[in-house]
Amino acid sequence: MKHSLLCLFCFAIAAAAASATVLPAKRSHLPAVNQHGQMIWLDETIHPVPDRCDFACTDHDIEVCADNGQCLQMFTSRCTMAAYNCRNPRKRFNIVENYRCTQGYQPLCSKEDRRELRLTQ
Repeated sequence: MKHSLLCLFCFAIAAAAASATVLPAKRSHLPAVNQHGQMIWLDETIHPVPDRCDFACTDHDIEVCADNGQCLQMFTSRCTMAAYNCRNPRKRFNIVENYRCTQGYQPLCSKEDRRELRLTQ
């Protein structure tokens, strides 16, 4: 009888553990802005989460010309364009023929466009 009660008790604990929910980690209730201009919680600046758009681009790729429907921009590689598009999904560039950037096709991104699109530091 003791053995069956003990098994019943163990079963009840196992069932409770299986149905337990994990509460999210406590976050700071103070908002902050990260280096990409995105709103984050203040504790993420102390313990930053990995940047999913931090691509490891090499210098061995060729330059690509890209268009966003507003202007043409030459990127140092497909990788740098992909990193830009990851950080700026609403201002995406798409690869076009390289001659469009090198042979004076218009409109090339102006300094104001580049600043607005965050293409310059």
